[in-house]
Amino acid sequence: MKYDLVIKNAQLVDENVNIFGSIGIKDSKIAAIADTKNTLDASRVIDAEGRTIIPGVFDPHCHLGVNYDYDEDMRTEMAAAARGGITTAFLYIRNKEPSYIPFYKDRRTRGEANSIIDFGLHFGIQREEHIHEIPTIAKETGVQSFKLYFGYEPDNPIGIIPANDGWVYATMREVAKLPRGVVSVHCENTSIARWVKEELLETGRTDLAAYSESRPVLCEIETIKRMIFLASKTGARLQVVHTTAGQGADLAAAARAEGIDVQIETCPHYLVRTAYDKDIGVEAKISPPLRDNEQKEWLWRGMKNGRIFSLGSDHVPFFPKKSESVWTEKPGVVSFPWELALMLNHGVHERGLPLQRLVQLNSANPARRFGIYPNKGSLNVGTDADIVLVDLDLEKEVVHEGKGTCIYSGMKLRGWPVLTISRGEVIFENNQVNESLYGRGRCLIFPGMDK
Repeated sequence: MKYDLVIKNAQLVDENVNIFGSIGIKDSKIAAIADTKNTLDASRVIDAEGRTIIPGVFDPHCHLGVNYDYDEDMRTEMAAAARGGITTAFLYIRNKEPSYIPFYKDRRTRGEANSIIDFGLHFGIQREEHIHEIPTIAKETGVQSFKLYFGYEPDNPIGIIPANDGWVYATMREVAKLPRGVVSVHCENTSIARWVKEELLETGRTDLAAYSESRPVLCEIETIKRMIFLASKTGARLQVVHTTAGQGADLAAAARAEGIDVQIETCPHYLVRTAYDKDIGVEAKISPPLRDNEQKEWLWRGMKNGRIFSLGSDHVPFFPKKSESVWTEKPGVVSFPWELALMLNHGVHERGLPLQRLVQLNSANPARRFGIYPNKGSLNVGTDADIVLVDLDLEKEVVHEGKGTCIYSGMKLRGWPVLTISRGEVIFENNQVNESLYGRGRCLIFPGMDK
């Protein structure tokens, strides 16, 4: 067989495979994995020169079209994702109209017209009608993943409509009936946070650490416990997103031992930054907030011991921040281009995180959670050829030139993606994204859906 593309002399690593050899791609699929004894013929052959191939990063958590135009974000930010080795990204998106069906059709069409990588959608519950519509949403769109938000006061600057326990319970009951349904929850006790915030406002502090202290980690832990309880009563699959509390991973592990399906996601910024870092200020406001070094290292233990299941960037490109008061600033940063490099440097190199474990966290596990594995997140023959060539020894400095706020600028990182392939097409090479391929991305739906 003659393949469309072969990458040879590479270390091939996914959660199950770790061999030196070649990978052959034909008709957008991984068609062969060969050891050094076998030669694969192809129209194009790339010599990896000993570098490492891993599955494309599956980022299950981003927000696009919030401040900037959705079409524009789907072009610029998905290109930034390709630079970072991300080949699939799922968007948490919100709609305040009574129905999600027209919204889905609009966002799918516009997304596919602009994105260079494949993408999927989670829907935010923003009114009671959305809960009642869940069975129809699943049938008509294939979307089976829904998010509810605590931690936001009614007058929050992003315009999120916060949930209550009734919404969560009702949503979990409906989603538990779906074959691959997942309920994601932003876990923070809003009432406690508001009380503590009022106390800190009286001190006159407006610094980043004051924001973190106004939303103490106990707020997150309390809500995680409450959501686990509700999941146990409804049988829903619970996804605790952007976790900052190290104890959250331990609570989830204990719940899983009792048969409750709960998984923990964290983000690169909680693993790399703290609210007390001297070189960042109020521009580093994130929701939930950056924590202290104790929580950061606790999360790393969860990364290594299997209690944290996935990584999500929580990438959100807001308009430039004013960097005035932390109380009025919008929360959110961008991470797409550096998500993988940050984990290679701070995890694999500095903390000895096994590369196969990282692949589980940033590819296999999120793809599995949202029903797309092994077609995404693996190097299995017959699956989509979504792969990244990584130079584990390449050292570069983080330079931010796009939209949104970057809190990593100037960091020197070791280990970078140098080639990104999506469904067999090279979309990032020689430090350039192939702009002629904008609009080739597909909106992913659950297996068996033909909408």
